[in-house]
Formats: sequence, C-alpha cells, structure tokens
Amino acid sequence: MENSTLVSNELEQMRAQIGALKEKLDKQVIINDQHIRRSMKSKMSDINRTVTITIGLGIFALAYTTWFFYWQGCSIGFIILTATMLAVCLGLTIVQKIHLNKMDFSKGNLIETAGYLSKLKTHYQNWYKIAIPMLVIWFGLMMYEMTKTLDLDSSMAIGFYCGAAIGGIIGGIAGFRINKKVVRKATEILEQIEELQK
Repeated sequence: MENSTLVSNELEQMRAQIGALKEKLDKQVIINDQHIRRSMKSKMSDINRTVTITIGLGIFALAYTTWFFYWQGCSIGFIILTATMLAVCLGLTIVQKIHLNKMDFSKGNLIETAGYLSKLKTHYQNWYKIAIPMLVIWFGLMMYEMTKTLDLDSSMAIGFYCGAAIGGIIGGIAGFRINKKVVRKATEILEQIEELQK
C-alpha cells in the first residue's frame, strides 16, 4: 500500500512537472512569436520610412525639374515627358506605400501580409527592367534638349554636362541602394513569416 501511494505521489509530481514544463514552453513560444512580430514590424518601419522619403524626393524632383527645364528654355514636349515620367514613378511608389500601410504584423493575417509583401518585393526587383531603359532614353533626350539651349563651347554647357553626369551617377547609386534595401528587408520579413508558420 505504501509502495502504491509512493508511486502515486511520484506520478502526481511528474504530472505537475510536465504541466509546468508545458506551460513554460507555451510561454516561450508566445514570447518567440511576439519577438519575431516585433522584429518584422521594425523592418517594415524601415521600408515604410524609405518609401516615404522616396515619395518626398519624387515630389521635389517633379516640381524642380519642371521649373528648371522651363527656365532653361527646353521644349514643352520634353518638359511634359519628364513631368509625366516622374508622375508615373511617383504614382507607382504611392500605390506601394498604400499597400505597405495595409500590412499589420501585430495581429493581422500573416498569409495576406506575405502576399502584399511578395508583390512589393517583385515590384522592386522588376523595376530595373523598366527604369534603366527609361532613364537612358530620357538622359539622351535631356542632353539633346540642353544642347539646343546651351552654346556647346561655353563653360555653362561643360558645367551642365559634368553636373548631369555626376548627378546621374549619384542618383543611380542612391536608387540602387534604396531598391536593394527594400528587397532585402522584404526578403527578411518573408523568411520570418515562413518561420512563424512552421
């Protein structure tokens, strides 16, 4: 009898320990889930901030280039083409920003969020296929337009062409880095979502 009571007590203690261990593991999973969601939210904030800054720069570029090319005496067709190109790029970026604002990592549906994020990542990955040819053509048109308005031998023309080349290189590097950052952060978040779904 004593032996069976002892075994019964040991079993009860083991059950209590297993229950405590299970409770501890459940808390650990919840804490891990919350930690991953906070990390995703932080990365999403970085993407959001980058896209917001890009929109601000796009608005400035649209206003400045329209004024500058008009002031330089470029053709109305070129000014409209430039403004349209910048407005379309700005519009597409604003659409991506709207999709970013719909994502909720704290309590939202992660499958839906992953879908939005995957589309954003694909958009940024494919952007080079459109942007590079568009910018090469536009840059050539800009040089042609400025050649018509500036005397080729003047120091103003040489300064403009050097400034345009340097600005193009700096802008290209900045654009490449922004694009790469958004794709990298989106990839990291998608990997975390996949980890959470395991």
